[in-house]
Amino acid sequence: MYDDRWTPTNTNASRPAANNSSDYVYRSDLMVSDGSYMRIKQIQLGYSLPKAMIEKAGIDRARVFVSLDDFFTFTDYEGLDPEAGSSNNTRQGVDRGLYPIAGKVIFGVSVNF
Repeated sequence: MYDDRWTPTNTNASRPAANNSSDYVYRSDLMVSDGSYMRIKQIQLGYSLPKAMIEKAGIDRARVFVSLDDFFTFTDYEGLDPEAGSSNNTRQGVDRGLYPIAGKVIFGVSVNF
């Protein structure tokens, strides 16, 4: 992002100088990027155990499953997460580097007596 930035020896640069003030960077279109993405929110794979196997234990139905939640995101976005967040409600859509949504792997058993 800071290739070809302004320095005293590179005054014809296409980017501003690197400094500790982000006002110019955040108040211009310099930081605007394509935030389009596709996220698969949940994929679940389950198996219902056969009735002949579980009825001896007094169980009507039993199912085991694995779920992948927020596990796959397809994007060319360069930041941590295209669902850009902010700790300030008036700056939604500005990616301030907050933690991305964590992907989760969930294993479970569902039993009906």
